[in-house]
Amino acid sequence: MTTHGYETVKQAALNYVAAMKVGDVPGRYKKEYAETDAGLYGSYHATHILDLYDQLGGFSSEDIDTWARFFQEKQSDHGYFSNQSGDVTQNRRRVLRELDPVWHSTRGMIWALRVLDRRPLKPFAFVEPFMNPETLYNYVKSYDWSNSWAAGNQICALATAMMALRDWFGESDVNRVMEQGMFPALEELMDDKTGYWGTQFGADLYNGQFGTIHVAPIYFAMGWPLRAVERNVDSTLACQLRDGSFWPGGSDCPDFDGAYMMMNLSELTDYRREELNAAARRYLDHALLHLDPEGCGFRLHRLDSKPSEWKPRPHFIWQDGHDHAHEELRDDDPERTHIMLGSWFYPLSIGLVAHMLGDTGYEGPYKLNPMSLHECNVRCPTLIGKP
Repeated sequence: MTTHGYETVKQAALNYVAAMKVGDVPGRYKKEYAETDAGLYGSYHATHILDLYDQLGGFSSEDIDTWARFFQEKQSDHGYFSNQSGDVTQNRRRVLRELDPVWHSTRGMIWALRVLDRRPLKPFAFVEPFMNPETLYNYVKSYDWSNSWAAGNQICALATAMMALRDWFGESDVNRVMEQGMFPALEELMDDKTGYWGTQFGADLYNGQFGTIHVAPIYFAMGWPLRAVERNVDSTLACQLRDGSFWPGGSDCPDFDGAYMMMNLSELTDYRREELNAAARRYLDHALLHLDPEGCGFRLHRLDSKPSEWKPRPHFIWQDGHDHAHEELRDDDPERTHIMLGSWFYPLSIGLVAHMLGDTGYEGPYKLNPMSLHECNVRCPTLIGKP
């Protein structure tokens, strides 16, 4: 079933992808207007947008191979993925926290290859040390969970790599190791009072939410039970702002995170159901205010907002030699209006809340790939050994 709303959102997202295409080589995209050349994240997010609307079937197998090669070429000799040329031969697994600067790029490239149904060219030697449950447990606990957002990102990437080791390289023991090492560590790090990860260690509710949406998909993918669901509902509703957003002026990541939690919570409990539904409708109204009026993508900030109302969103950068993430503030430049991520996250979140509510006019055949964990939700089948 398609709806007019679905088609409107779809066309806007696809228009932005087309506008960001660089050259004639398949799969090469920039992420924003100011860039002049194709980039890793523009190409990775464009892959997901096209897949969300089932557009990849229009490309030949040879074109998909060429597309995948852009990501495969970022793989180091030890298996992880990096956008830094110096990482090609660097062995970051000697001290496991040396992987911090490359977890995010590794996660993204694995997800992109999952969507393209292609595999990496080199073995995942960097994952092998994590196949000891005690090592895995200690690694998860080694992060500073007072910054749940940064820590959750890293663990989401680690889980992504371990599932890929299982599915691509036939490591059948991954599920057991994750259940004996990662699961108990995460259980100890979850705050029963909020239903979020890290809030008992000092993370505020928003930071806790943004960390939680990187951990919850691991639970859904592995079929692990999610605890403190009612407290999670309380926390998620408390994070929503009066205008329906989850960040002042709106922002693609926080807004998606709130929508993702609402949709999943609505499947897990009837607690405060009417309030969750009302919050989802407010969110949909908010998300549509990011739709570009010219029908080309989604804007970084609400159309009815002004820069004085914005709050710069932190990005957490992991630098070599540091065991804590460094905060970098972005997205407050009024001249910077669109990025590719927004044209993935806003349509995806609209699809999730439309499915949750069922009567919005934005329902449609959104295509989700659950091994790209941002698209994995509680309604996905339990992914144990899925190829």
